[in-house]
Amino acid sequence: MRDKPSFFSELRRRNVFRVALTYAVVAWLLIEIASVVLPLVDAPESLITAFVVLLALGFAVALFISWEFEMTPEGLKRTQDLTPDEVIPYWSRRKFAKFIIGVAGTAFCLSAYHLLFPAPARNLSQSEPVSISQSSPMGSPSEKPSGTRSVEQLLRDLGAQRAKAAAAKDVEQTIAYYSDDAIVLPPNATSAATKEAGRNVWRDMFASPGLVISWQSTRVQVAKSGEMGWVSGTYELTMNDASGKPINDRGKYLEVWEKQTDGNWKCAADMWNSDLAASASAPPEKK
Repeated sequence: MRDKPSFFSELRRRNVFRVALTYAVVAWLLIEIASVVLPLVDAPESLITAFVVLLALGFAVALFISWEFEMTPEGLKRTQDLTPDEVIPYWSRRKFAKFIIGVAGTAFCLSAYHLLFPAPARNLSQSEPVSISQSSPMGSPSEKPSGTRSVEQLLRDLGAQRAKAAAAKDVEQTIAYYSDDAIVLPPNATSAATKEAGRNVWRDMFASPGLVISWQSTRVQVAKSGEMGWVSGTYELTMNDASGKPINDRGKYLEVWEKQTDGNWKCAADMWNSDLAASASAPPEKK
């Protein structure tokens, strides 16, 4: 009576160990190839993670198949259907060693390349959070798009910063968003074509008693050149008249932004007007 073979001897007979080793080195090679190629096509990192998970699941499937099935001259058969004396095809040790060494060597070279020449840092996508400083080290607002971050969102953010400065009645911070040659077109007043004239527009407006001001962008359009854009939106304003009575106003505005030679964006033109009839309230000075 023939002794029942041990579990480990059966694993060896069914080539399970060799399948596991082969799958491991091939999977290593595929992961290294993916790590080098996918960043070149700007593929998301989640794709590499999903690929690794898929390979891990495939490992279990490969072991199951190697245990349950065998390739015979007559085709794929279940191992339990083979007779005890039937010889299972054997892998040549020399050929197997050459294959494993070749694949593992290639994977090692790719791994070394990946370590010595790491891929450049990925650009921020529009969905990734980007912090926006209120001002540059010199106190002047400064923003540049980062990577693929959209210019449209950049202009919205700059407009929001400028509105915050105006709400705080900070004259210098508010006009810091203007370019040196910016033109300001307030309603019912002459245009301000110099930085000092624009400063006076804001200084006079902030001096209005009971002033509360806010605005919100509703549309942003950027030129095909990527060097200019315009922002439109609505504003709300409250101030006291000569008798101390609050005057409420609402209207719309239009800003033209230009990309400067240093890469920063500045407002080159600023204009606004009220939605209310001229007789409904005193002319507002600012959005």
